[in-house]
Amino acid sequence: MNQEFLFEMLDTMSVSGHEIGLQKKVIREMTPYAHEIRTDFTGNVVCVLNPEADFKVLLAGHIDEIGLVVTHIQSDGLLKVAKAGGIRAMAYPGHQVLIGQKKIPGVVILSDNMKGDIKDKDLIIDIGARDAADARKYVEEGDPVHLHTYHLPLQNDLLCARAIDDRGGAFIVLEALKKAKEMGCKIGVYAATTVGEETTMRGAHWAASKIKPDIAIAVDVTYAQDYPGTDPAESGDVKLGAGPVICNSSIANKKVNDLLKKCAKERSIPYQIESFLGRTGTDADKMHIAGEGVVTALLSLPLRYMHSPSEVCHLSDIGYAVDLLAAF
Repeated sequence: MNQEFLFEMLDTMSVSGHEIGLQKKVIREMTPYAHEIRTDFTGNVVCVLNPEADFKVLLAGHIDEIGLVVTHIQSDGLLKVAKAGGIRAMAYPGHQVLIGQKKIPGVVILSDNMKGDIKDKDLIIDIGARDAADARKYVEEGDPVHLHTYHLPLQNDLLCARAIDDRGGAFIVLEALKKAKEMGCKIGVYAATTVGEETTMRGAHWAASKIKPDIAIAVDVTYAQDYPGTDPAESGDVKLGAGPVICNSSIANKKVNDLLKKCAKERSIPYQIESFLGRTGTDADKMHIAGEGVVTALLSLPLRYMHSPSEVCHLSDIGYAVDLLAAF
């Protein structure tokens, strides 16, 4: 498992709609391993093993992250922003940010007047500009904004970073392709790092519609229930370090779920179970209804503090997920 590439992915800006820089790094990393690498006009990268095989399995992990986008430059040089995905606006005031491809530094203003329920419309960024004309030397409307936070190893193989959701899942599908190749896999494996999941889910629809897989597995994150303020009764008793999570839902195919469990048991790979009765909020929702319909399942990485500046996962869960998908 190329842990250094995982860290590189986590530290690279990929705000939804601005994923191409990170996708180029995926192509660089996967060129020695994939038999073929495909791209499309929406920004997906699909690494393919055995493209001539009749039976095709699509593994999809979205590579975009939540963040902000500059919408207006005020006369005083301060920047108004809108959300790209499900940000927690309360986590932003006082935080350092980087803006655009030039990585212009800024700070989200924090004021004593900011009280109660903070919304994304309340967020304003100060880059130190004297006025609007000065600000336009550095930024423009449409520039992505991401928090100036990076990966941080914690104790006992825990990992903290922004947007492990879902660069963690994207990393898992790439590593699973590598390992499946080592194991002599003969079926077609399509490891897609999809774009836009946090905003439109467009990447998953494009990938599944084009590839027409026999089976599609979305690899995303799910809520761990092992820290204060959570409730295991909501969807399942999910813990960090106890393995990837197989989702029971109206979308997930029961036969595929059974095969995943069988693979895990045969190889003593730990796994967990969760239940979501409606939409999963992942690429599975779009892949399931692509074309004439696709047999779909969802495998998730347990995550603490989702959609915060400092998400936390367990490195062993990443390894277990890679092992399980490769075996499958």
